[in-house]
Amino acid sequence: MTTKLFEKVCKRSRKWGESNDCTVKALAIATGIPYEQAHGLLALRGRSYRKGTHMNHVFDAMKSIGWERTTVIDRERISQVDRWTSWGHKMADSQIEQVKKMKKHRLYPAKTIKTLPDYLPSRGIFLIETASHVLCVRAGQIHDWTKNRRHRIKAIHRISRIKEVTTQ
Repeated sequence: MTTKLFEKVCKRSRKWGESNDCTVKALAIATGIPYEQAHGLLALRGRSYRKGTHMNHVFDAMKSIGWERTTVIDRERISQVDRWTSWGHKMADSQIEQVKKMKKHRLYPAKTIKTLPDYLPSRGIFLIETASHVLCVRAGQIHDWTKNRRHRIKAIHRISRIKEVTTQ
């Protein structure tokens, strides 16, 4: 049940003898760069062979090649703000507004990878974080082996090209 694009990236991963490289695969699929280039970008940022890496390294690598991310859903942030406000703590209005915006987003009801396709737009590139895995959604298709699995979604990030600002 995987896509041809994901199979192509997996073939290159096996050629390298890699494992725990979901961030490399997701980066390669999201940005359209070869697996080897994504592997090198993350290695330069501290990813060890056959080890996972932190999402900040992925975002840094994306930025270096002209891509940016916008966090659409961050369930940890939402639960933190909800918990603190329920205890009567004061939160900055900007934080509360940010959480309200996340809760109104069309992807918010998607709690697991299995329910995600029901809410996916047909356009756009997204990186989906679970507790210990990252996958890419491109043009409404899940490019990963976790399709139809019940992995709980932790965060959803929209990926887009950095717009060049020309000054004259």
